[in-house]
Amino acid sequence: MPPLSLLATFLLLISLSTIQAWDCESSCGGITLNSPFGSASGCGSSAFQPYVNCSNGKLLFYSPTGTYQVQSIDYSNNVMVVIDPQMSTCSSMQLSGAFGLPIGAPFSFSSYNKVVLIGCSSTSSLYSKQSCDTSSEAQQLCKSIYENCDGISQIGIVATSSTGSASSCCVYASSLLATAPYEVDLPLLQCSTYTSVYHIGNIQSPQSSWLYGIALQYNPSSSSQSSPSGSGQNPSCYVCQEAEDSHGSLALPSRVAGLLLVLAAIISLPML
Repeated sequence: MPPLSLLATFLLLISLSTIQAWDCESSCGGITLNSPFGSASGCGSSAFQPYVNCSNGKLLFYSPTGTYQVQSIDYSNNVMVVIDPQMSTCSSMQLSGAFGLPIGAPFSFSSYNKVVLIGCSSTSSLYSKQSCDTSSEAQQLCKSIYENCDGISQIGIVATSSTGSASSCCVYASSLLATAPYEVDLPLLQCSTYTSVYHIGNIQSPQSSWLYGIALQYNPSSSSQSSPSGSGQNPSCYVCQEAEDSHGSLALPSRVAGLLLVLAAIISLPML
């Protein structure tokens, strides 16, 4: 291929990827999208694209156990909170399946989480393997749920009095969430349901002062590419960064416009 033709083809490919990248959205479902997240393929870090995307106005997290809506992203602490539709809360409880993380993904369970397993059988492997947190705080969490949550009757458990027992409740040991297979499988563990609390206000008020959701720590250094300057909000896509800097302006960035002008000039030259 003649040199000018080869150069024109190369610049054309860059231009096409540039135009595609210009479709990157700055937010999804009311959640601001900064590095390493993006709204679609070609936006954000390629290491995160298989797991977090915008679909029908909702930011979704994909894992082998299901698809979950992202509730919030805390960029200062690198924490993303997702909601499992089968997870229980104090006011509404239901039978749960499993929640797990993809092995090799740039996510892990945050230390903020208190994963509480409810309605567990006495024959569950949780007890033989000593998988439950035995701290006083964990015991208080279980006791508070069994005493104060009306939703517990929805799964066939009778709420206990202050002198009752919450022996079928287990706060899953955080160390187990940090090791493969990074999963909480309720049927396998012989438990009825679970809840995840990432912030506890008054421990005696699970209905009003606890924040429910699954907090996931993400590793921004997993981004597989970086911007030319080595910094910026969108390190995997320089043009997306240009878009973010222009706050969604419809005008093409000056560098992009210049690239297209150079391409047009080369194409107009006689091919050697």
